[in-house]
Amino acid sequence: MANEVLHFDGSRWVGAPNRYWDGRQWVPASAIHIWDGDAWRGSRPLAVEFPSFIASRQASFSEVDTATLPLPSGVRLGDVIVSVCASYGDSTPTPRALSSLMEAEGAPARPDQSLTFDPTKLHLKASMYEWTPDRGMDVTWHVSGHRDTNSIVMNMVYRQADTAVLPAEPIVDYTTAMDTDSMSLQAGTDHTSLYVVLALSKELTGGQWPVGFTNPVDALGRFGEAQVHLMAAHTVGATSSPGTLQLDATVPEVAAALITIPGRPPADGRGVWILGDTTASVLGVTTYVE
Repeated sequence: MANEVLHFDGSRWVGAPNRYWDGRQWVPASAIHIWDGDAWRGSRPLAVEFPSFIASRQASFSEVDTATLPLPSGVRLGDVIVSVCASYGDSTPTPRALSSLMEAEGAPARPDQSLTFDPTKLHLKASMYEWTPDRGMDVTWHVSGHRDTNSIVMNMVYRQADTAVLPAEPIVDYTTAMDTDSMSLQAGTDHTSLYVVLALSKELTGGQWPVGFTNPVDALGRFGEAQVHLMAAHTVGATSSPGTLQLDATVPEVAAALITIPGRPPADGRGVWILGDTTASVLGVTTYVE
């Protein structure tokens, strides 16, 4: 917060313009400023159409009742956190009261959403929230009532998202397949699309994302005799499939979840050219060159 300066005018103390330290000198503050972890700001960062992926952190856990994973370093006020938890056990994972996802016991700051493989009981749950300092620097998931449960947690940070319209259910859509070495990814919605793929296999070591995907994240865990891979990558939203994820082994089960990181609507109301998108990027119909 800016410092308040007073001076005596001969009869009373009166206020002078607020100032704040910008790292080099005291400068006038036109409004109250807060420290966002990197700089003094008078407001949240402006939303952009395609929010940027900043960083991620991931880890696997075994024989624990709760899984706690720190956020990546450099998180700032107004950033959006997407936390994804894959677990194997009798119950679906849930954010705990001590987690930055929870404001009070039993009251999540944002509803979370899950999908479950049958009959293996492999669960995938996601939660999305805006980061502020009071939410803490880690995420804790309650993964099961039994200590033999295994889990993988991914925390991903996005900047300049539209925090006013964060979705109540982060997973927009998901699709599953069995006994396959590839998966056609579902069509995106808009803005930045995060695809999270969960695969159960003993042989899988990785996958090749379609052209145009960026910032791949990969985590590996062992759930009993099986290996579980949690893979994520990003592309811009589109109304047609962005392509096929090619796996390097045939997997018994695989699921792909789509999560949209909301951004600012385009100022001109027109679409953005997306190379290879034959539905959303039709010159003269959906996209115009100026």
